Amino acid sequence: MEEQEHTTPKDALPEERTEQVQSFQELIQGQYREDYLKALEEALSAQARETERYLAYRELIGRAEALKAEYPDFDLERELENPTLARLVENGVDLRTAYQVVRQEARSRREARLAQNAARPQENGLGGAASALSKPDPRNLTRQERRALRRRAARGEEIVW
Repeated sequence: MEEQEHTTPKDALPEERTEQVQSFQELIQGQYREDYLKALEEALSAQARETERYLAYRELIGRAEALKAEYPDFDLERELENPTLARLVENGVDLRTAYQVVRQEARSRREARLAQNAARPQENGLGGAASALSKPDPRNLTRQERRALRRRAARGEEIVW
């Protein structure tokens, strides 16, 4: 029996592939060289930027975990929704510093609002003894109201009855 050579698609593929590679090499070394180099440079730059962003995010997560030890109510995802904090972090401000600045701003706004309310004149019927009678009794609060008060207290707000 004579042995016959069988050509399978697998055998043909490397030769076909070699021709494609040679054809591609001729194109990128010839008339399309500049376009190819430009596209390659853009792709490498994009990959470098993506890698840089990934590394910065990993570092941010590490800092967030350390900050959570100091501030148990800290949540990175929730805090990054705050445009002020996100902008500070994007511009290179340390996460702890940015968080403290944002918290201080919120505290200042809250204090200013309380001062404004205290400066307003009392409306008829709300001053003196009448206001003492209208204070809520904590035993009569709904579950949602108690939950809201706990959240406010966890954020550092002082609850006064």
